[in-house]
Amino acid sequence: MNISMSLMPYILLITGVLPALFAMRLAAKQNRSVLTSGVVTFVLGFSWVGGWIYLAIMNLLAPKPVEK
Repeated sequence: MNISMSLMPYILLITGVLPALFAMRLAAKQNRSVLTSGVVTFVLGFSWVGGWIYLAIMNLLAPKPVEK
């Protein structure tokens, strides 16, 4: 399968940026670090499916309890 360089921005968007945005949104709902979740997901997104797998694992984890 040939992947031309003109498709790389779209592949990066699908494998890195979208899961990072979703992870940041989920981290805010789960009282986790938004920046850390976004960066980790974006970096793992360069492995093509790593960002999506990390996002799935975040969905399975219980939210952190709110400290008073």
